Amino acid sequence: MGENKAAAQPPGQAGAAAPPPGAADDATTSAANAGARAKVLGWARRTIDLIPTSWLVTGAGAVLLAMTAAFGGLATAPADPIPELAIGDTFTGSDFEFTVVGVELWDDNGNAAVFPNEEKGEKVLVVTIDVVSTFDKPRRSSSISNDGLLDEVRVSGFDVPPEVSLAADGTFNVMLQPDVQARLLLSWIVERGELADDDHVTVTLPDSTHHVGQSVLRGVDYWDDLRVGATVAASVWAKDVP
Repeated sequence: MGENKAAAQPPGQAGAAAPPPGAADDATTSAANAGARAKVLGWARRTIDLIPTSWLVTGAGAVLLAMTAAFGGLATAPADPIPELAIGDTFTGSDFEFTVVGVELWDDNGNAAVFPNEEKGEKVLVVTIDVVSTFDKPRRSSSISNDGLLDEVRVSGFDVPPEVSLAADGTFNVMLQPDVQARLLLSWIVERGELADDDHVTVTLPDSTHHVGQSVLRGVDYWDDLRVGATVAASVWAKDVP
């Protein structure tokens, strides 16, 4: 279960007005829909891992998966209330500590890992986030095979995964070391007129469950059961590229 702890808002974000009514709900619904497919894939992964290898060889494992799904195997438990945080608050989930530092709109990419088309009037939406991995092994900042990583963070109105890079030098596919804070840039391309200075957005932070494979995935660490862990209300700050 994720946890959060409050902190003072940094300059440029303090005193930001609350987002319009329903904005957080819309962002939560969008993130939940985006994670639905990941939940199904995670369930399948856990189930397959419990099937003896010999069953997989004979094909009985596939039959078991189909029967389990048909008889309610995909049912989920009622969700706990989702914490609503502010800039500077820390949320713990997916074996990470997430602290959103700011939400900015840039004219150029800087050290972000996206490349706007100036002729089309595109800009870059950047969520600056401090991350500490509380897991005891190094972890990538993003992965197609694990839920709850940095590329599962979302901003209201942007359902696609962000590109993740190191704020200091633009390195992407960052390897996060245990208990070492890293400042990362999560970035999206913004179409002309899609966002403006002082617009209100909601950032959703992921939570997920850690597992260790027992059969087919023996000894492999993985995270699934992706869900919204917390939301962060923020105002967009248009600024020059650092």
